[in-house]
Amino acid sequence: MEQNKAPQTGVGTGYLVVQATTANGAIPLEGAAVTISARANGQDVLYELTTGRDGKTPRVSLPAPSRADSQRPGDQPVSSAYHIAVALAGYQKTEYSEVPIFDGIISIQQANLIPVPDNRYPDGFTRRRPDLFETPPSAL
Repeated sequence: MEQNKAPQTGVGTGYLVVQATTANGAIPLEGAAVTISARANGQDVLYELTTGRDGKTPRVSLPAPSRADSQRPGDQPVSSAYHIAVALAGYQKTEYSEVPIFDGIISIQQANLIPVPDNRYPDGFTRRRPDLFETPPSAL
């Protein structure tokens, strides 16, 4: 005769894949550096990954509140939140805060990177200094 068992509580495991792309998701970016941290200030780094040819990182496991805990009344969180930073030379660095991870679920975080203009200034404005001229403009 089986006894009724109380649901198990505690820590579960959620999964995360980060996909780096450009052109609004049309082109995958290989070689993007992805950092997954427990906090937004960059402390408590859990994973440092690199995207593959498909623009995706390998799937990683992260602690998340147990699914059983989320189905009981109360003020217990139903997900864990993580910070993700994605960087690649020639593109603006992108960061995501409070990315939720749920027990037993594979989450995919899309990171659409924006190319930096040729002048390397994100706003596209070319900054010029007067000392860049060989001949002063007044002599022309």
